[in-house]
Amino acid sequence: MRTWVLELNDSALLLGDGSGPPARSPGYATVTRHEVVTGEPALARARIEPRHTLNQFWLRLGTEPLHEARAHARHHADLAWSQLQQLANAAGRPQRVILAVPGSFSREQLAVLLGIAQRTSFRAVGLTDSALAAATTTAVGAAALHLDLQLHQCVLTRITRADGMLAREQVRTLPGCGLAQLQERWAQLLATRFIEQSRFDPLHAAASEQQLYDRLPHWLAALQTADDVATELLNGGTGYHAKLRAHDVLEAALPVYSQIEDAVRRERAGATVLASARFAALPRIEALLPAFTRLDAEAVIRGCLRHAALICSDESALRFVTRLPAGEDATAHAVAGTAAPAPLVSAEATVPSHLVVGARALRLDPGSLYLHRDAEGWTLSRQMPHAFAGTLTWDGAGWLLVPAPGSALRLDGGAVRAPLPLRAGQRLQPDAGTDALRLVAESAVGDDGA
Repeated sequence: MRTWVLELNDSALLLGDGSGPPARSPGYATVTRHEVVTGEPALARARIEPRHTLNQFWLRLGTEPLHEARAHARHHADLAWSQLQQLANAAGRPQRVILAVPGSFSREQLAVLLGIAQRTSFRAVGLTDSALAAATTTAVGAAALHLDLQLHQCVLTRITRADGMLAREQVRTLPGCGLAQLQERWAQLLATRFIEQSRFDPLHAAASEQQLYDRLPHWLAALQTADDVATELLNGGTGYHAKLRAHDVLEAALPVYSQIEDAVRRERAGATVLASARFAALPRIEALLPAFTRLDAEAVIRGCLRHAALICSDESALRFVTRLPAGEDATAHAVAGTAAPAPLVSAEATVPSHLVVGARALRLDPGSLYLHRDAEGWTLSRQMPHAFAGTLTWDGAGWLLVPAPGSALRLDGGAVRAPLPLRAGQRLQPDAGTDALRLVAESAVGDDGA
């Protein structure tokens, strides 16, 4: 059974298992008399039905009654449950899910979240900090400052490294510095440009306002590399045009950007700066901040899958994991005097599909697989056994070998001390014995015979 990862960020919740693009759901809910609609459909109605649309239920997660409570939506927790359930249905109803939560969640909110998860169609099998999980996918020095963007706030998480482990330390939030506040500033700017250049006010009617907000992300993305972008809105069959300049977008965002810049400079203290993909996508933000490493959009999912063996638990009361092994660092191998492992590449031939144990070939299906002995010898299983040598973990691009504490794992003759990428053709020795397991890649038989 595959393990999935749910990244909880209300700018867009992500649910994936590393085998394809994750399901995505912005933190919006439209509450009618008969139902709760969440995610993209709610976002698409937010400006048309503002009185029925809510987007602070993750920020204010709890059981305080809503202003207009209904039987199917009594409080923010009910809205959160509706979104999780609808997202899980859209993703194909996964069964095992790791919850990756931002450091901005309080203990009370974590408790509410776990209570909500118990009522969903999936089973929560792990709980960890999302910034920490993302940081394990890149090289980190003595410390890192992770920057992330939510709908209503920015979150700065300080992470330290010691003895090959990363640990989450301080978390600072910047209320009012979220995506929603920035989009409102940019929408006002763009409305002014339409009035000036086309004598058309898109904020005058709900339909054109919704259209502006729907298209705004695409225009902002274009300004990452262009100095200006031509925009168009349709109203009553007529097209209206305005030019949006990158300089003006930056100027409109400065009140928010300046708060973020000040916080980063105060909190950095020599740390490597890591930015989530959604934070790094802010137009021209790099002009105001120290150089930062942009993380992959699925870094949290890959980090959780990579360390699923350490995060997951069979216990009913999940522990909140705030320490994980650091990502592979090439300099660490140079100091140790051993060759750095070859990086994972996308060529199918190098990604193993089976582990050959004697006369058996065990298929490597995405997820976490525990390497252990049973009555027939070495084998793989999805359930964590009492004792195991290591874990083979799919991180969305390839397989990683994660040694169990105190194990004697060797890969191609070298001791495995930290997570290592696996390639077809390698030989794995689980212990000090003579057993050697082979990693192979399946290939099709050609039809060009003699």
